[in-house]
Amino acid sequence: MAGFFQNLRVVSERNAMDAPASSAYDTSSTNTNVTPSGTEQIITEGAQSNTLTIQAIPQGFGAYLDGILPPDIAKAAGSFSVTMQQIKNISSVPIEKFAQVVNSLETIKGLGVNGTSVPVDSTLAQQGLSLLALGSGPAGTYTMSDFIGCMTGLPYIGLDIKGLIQQIETTALYNIYKQLYLAVTWEQATATWNGSSFTYTNRGGGYPSAPSVTVSGNPATATIGTNSEDITTYGRIISISYAGAAGAVVIAPPPGGGWPTMNTVVQGYIDNANTEIALIQTNNTTRANQLNNDWAKSGTQLSIEQRAIATGLQVQVPLADPLDKLTDLAQFPTTQIAFVDSIPQFALDTKPHMIAQSLEAISNLCTPGGESLVGLMRESRNKNRLAAAGIPLDNNIPATLPPTENKELIANGSVLGSSPAKLEQVDCPTGDNISPAAAGYYNPTDDRYYSDGAALDIGEAVEPGSFAGSRYSNLIPPELSVIYTSDILLPSTYSVQEAIDEVIRCNCDCWDNI
Repeated sequence: MAGFFQNLRVVSERNAMDAPASSAYDTSSTNTNVTPSGTEQIITEGAQSNTLTIQAIPQGFGAYLDGILPPDIAKAAGSFSVTMQQIKNISSVPIEKFAQVVNSLETIKGLGVNGTSVPVDSTLAQQGLSLLALGSGPAGTYTMSDFIGCMTGLPYIGLDIKGLIQQIETTALYNIYKQLYLAVTWEQATATWNGSSFTYTNRGGGYPSAPSVTVSGNPATATIGTNSEDITTYGRIISISYAGAAGAVVIAPPPGGGWPTMNTVVQGYIDNANTEIALIQTNNTTRANQLNNDWAKSGTQLSIEQRAIATGLQVQVPLADPLDKLTDLAQFPTTQIAFVDSIPQFALDTKPHMIAQSLEAISNLCTPGGESLVGLMRESRNKNRLAAAGIPLDNNIPATLPPTENKELIANGSVLGSSPAKLEQVDCPTGDNISPAAAGYYNPTDDRYYSDGAALDIGEAVEPGSFAGSRYSNLIPPELSVIYTSDILLPSTYSVQEAIDEVIRCNCDCWDNI
């Protein structure tokens, strides 16, 4: 058997010219591809023709065992050989090692896992990603903008919310919002008069105009805030003018009837606003849609930043009491990710009362989570067993983007639903805004960068099969290429015309210094 296993590999079909003319292999089987015997007529001058029979070389599973083993056993052995060759490096693994490893491999027994065409349950995986992949980068990864985006402005530059509002706002909507604000801040004003000054127990709220005020039945004059941009005074009493003896102060309420009657008033203003907004969307569809999109993007990014700080940073947050600090700020999802990454090591500790046994004890095998945890530990131990025999596995998922997606992200600024970022800075000498200027774009279909409609020349051979071209065509990775990063970083190289201008300027300066 040792000799049999050591020959688990496809070999050339041996030339069995001395084999019997009648092949024992089933030529009608789908697993066998045997060329039938052929005949060739040989004519010799002056002699009677002779027929030469040519025996075809056996083909198919186990054909190389023709004449060594019975056909049915040879076919089974050949099929098994092809099956085993799916295991990497199997042909160089000693049978003794292989036998020990196979004897110790764990299966999915007791886990109730059915065979599928995908390695993981895509529905459950998506549910997990929605809880753990909380960043705005590719596949939900965190970016620096998720932590300091408001400070850098990167996710928000280009979201012209204020400009779009100013372009499509109407006087009618502006007035509706002012009246709506006054309605929701409705509050009765109260004050007392001691004969020399007023004491305001409540300056009120929601007054569209100065209310009537009396002191012991005598009229007084009230002043309210009318600047809608200053909400500390807008619609509230600022002062009351009166000269007379002390007495009772009576201030008229804001219009609307007070709460809960104001609910109906507020709803009326909301309905009026929605009607006006619908009219704006009809008359300015493009700008209105852009404003909605920019507002949604801004709100989404703000939510990501608030959540990222709370879940992705290991920091101590001081509370109201200086002696009390919140130290468990970043427990979720950091602890979950670290736990899963550590399971391959946990699985190896199979001593009594230790990690592997404890995890199996607390796993609920009636749930996908419990089954997955036990299954992952079994897989991790199997991986170490196979490695001991010299059989490597290809089950590691890389933590980096594939080369094509990495190029697309750097060159085009976005991939896999990530948020594009626009950079702007101020040129100190001129005061002008400066920003990256993309040299072109990357086409992931043919893996080429295009500028001005032409593919970037990186020294490769032009004709297929040509031996021309440079061996160093991929020397500079996309991360270091000023062409790929031209849409990410501020301009750091001169254009052709700028280079000419700089040479001219330099030469002129040199002549001036002579």
